[in-house]
Amino acid sequence: MVTTTRKTEDEPGGPAAGGLPSPAADRMMIDVEGWRRVPGECSAMLEAIMVAASAASRTLLKIALIALATTCLVHAQWSLLAPGMREAPAGQHRYAMLVLANPVPGLEQEFNDWYTNTHMGDLVQLPGWTGAQRFRIVSNLNPRPTKEGYRHGYLIVWDQEGTDYATPQRLMTEAIAGGKSRRGAGFDYIGGMGGGGTFQVIGPRIMRADGKRPFMPDVSDNKTTRPDRYLVMDFANPLPGKESEFDAAVNQRIKDVLTVPGWMAAQRYGLAPPPVGRGGRPNKPQFLTMWETESRDVNELQTRLDEAAKAGKVKALPIDEATWEFTYWKPITPYITKEDFER
Repeated sequence: MVTTTRKTEDEPGGPAAGGLPSPAADRMMIDVEGWRRVPGECSAMLEAIMVAASAASRTLLKIALIALATTCLVHAQWSLLAPGMREAPAGQHRYAMLVLANPVPGLEQEFNDWYTNTHMGDLVQLPGWTGAQRFRIVSNLNPRPTKEGYRHGYLIVWDQEGTDYATPQRLMTEAIAGGKSRRGAGFDYIGGMGGGGTFQVIGPRIMRADGKRPFMPDVSDNKTTRPDRYLVMDFANPLPGKESEFDAAVNQRIKDVLTVPGWMAAQRYGLAPPPVGRGGRPNKPQFLTMWETESRDVNELQTRLDEAAKAGKVKALPIDEATWEFTYWKPITPYITKEDFER
């Protein structure tokens, strides 16, 4: 794995805690051994750099590797989440269990290896756990749409179905306690640094009215690349007394935003109440809209949305802006299901 995590001292999960990426290239922490495992052209470039820099200082080597990181960035081109309308089966509910986390400092490689190659497969085999996908936060928007939402660098969306979500939760707890679901060395189980919650689907997935779908170049086109795809997590609390107005306004906003170039689909969720017998306060706002977007530049997506708002094409919502979170996430795995481990 290539570890090129950037950290700033004033953010949770910075150098002292080991978490979020930031735009400061001079603070980039590089896993040199991880770079040796990069396949293809980037690996060849790395070997040339290592030979040329064998007698040079570590500082010069770091500068060269930063340049390589910029050249060989991994693109966020996986499809986003499950296909279809994502509605619950008859007589059941559909949930998205969100887990936001930072790795234990110094164990980011182990954290990602365990999460992707072990943990996802361990849980999607359980009844009611229908699929999952992992994401990494995009922290280099300038300016960031909201102040909140940047405490964690990684997100996993677990899809669940059932008459309630207490049963999938119980099955997960039992699988971890029994050893069927294996623990990971890089996951902070006791640090209290996780976040998220379980959100219940309150509306079907809505796609653009003009029929546009994610772009794929023609099979005969050998020059055009696919745009990158990003999941936008839009958490909000309505202003007191504005709950009904908020609900109608969000539904209209979805229609309006899905006319903006690059904004492809959306789905609404509401925070599910804690199962009976479980305590703990939710640490996210009450309502969530997941937006599916695509662009060759994530800043361009936000600029288009801002311009539509300034032109009056997208209206502001009656929300508590102090707790509002609007963050972009790039997929780092495909969406996987139990069937991916049964072939």
